[in-house]
Amino acid sequence: MKKFILLLLLVLYGSLASADAIDMRDYIILKNQISEAEVLYKFGSPDHETINSDYHNYILYKTWFYIPKKNNANKWITEFKFNANGRLISKDRYRTY
Repeated sequence: MKKFILLLLLVLYGSLASADAIDMRDYIILKNQISEAEVLYKFGSPDHETINSDYHNYILYKTWFYIPKKNNANKWITEFKFNANGRLISKDRYRTY
């Protein structure tokens, strides 16, 4: 029960923060296999999410995108990919112009 409450608090706190561009120093320190809850806590809810599933609607992986605002000097789109268990399996950054 305590774990569930802690996870709920992490998700709620993360959803209050507004998603924006992610600094390179924060991006570099992220390790693979951290949970979705930790990413939500650090960066807030993603700006866009895609879910890839098989024909039985079993989630294969999720991809979260953090997109910078137009007036932000940090013009990098950050992409996090999570496996079916909610663990980070890859991260990428794309330059926008």
